Amino acid sequence: MCGRYTLHTNKKKLAAAIALTLPVDYVADYNIGPGCNTLAIANRDAETTVATLMHWGLRTPQNFHINARLETADTAPRFRESWIGQRCLLPANGFYEWYQDGVTKQPHYIYPSESELIYFAGLWFAPSQEGAPAACVILTTEAQSAIRKIHDRMPVILPVTAHADWLGNQLKKADVRALTASIQLEQYTISRRVNSIQNKDSRLIEATAPLVDDQMMLF
Repeated sequence: MCGRYTLHTNKKKLAAAIALTLPVDYVADYNIGPGCNTLAIANRDAETTVATLMHWGLRTPQNFHINARLETADTAPRFRESWIGQRCLLPANGFYEWYQDGVTKQPHYIYPSESELIYFAGLWFAPSQEGAPAACVILTTEAQSAIRKIHDRMPVILPVTAHADWLGNQLKKADVRALTASIQLEQYTISRRVNSIQNKDSRLIEATAPLVDDQMMLF
């Protein structure tokens, strides 16, 4: 799954990387969580791609969806229309995942080894009321071997070369799965301070050994 991630690249550098104008209210964030407004890239129409803020999470009478499984997104009633015509990309510098050993939950930071930015594949949904932002969910797939020991799922990540095809609804599931597998990821242990969504500072992505975690130093 994907439940927290970072996007901390400054405005000027990020705008240059995605070759789009950023929303005026974009701010860097080291701890983006469900329910936040986050930066997304989507096609406004057949000829115009925009960067806009979307609400991460789709609320339904039964659930609050933040992820959709790649394996079933094209057939699940909740997601299939967006799969066909409302795809988006969410830029990120990395994401968090928690390893559970039955006793503790240790957070890890996972990031690309060959670039500063990665792009999650997502689906977006029209706002429920006028003036509200669109909602979005992040697609997930089976984890790569490098991070499978931490969690068995990970976000779908697409290289820049595939962005136009993804946003234009041209990529099929097999293509998406293969492209995600080609992204090289690394990981390390971080502080449990990330557990609180109120913590937003850059210290969240500093490497730390579990036994010297600043949330465990009681003596």
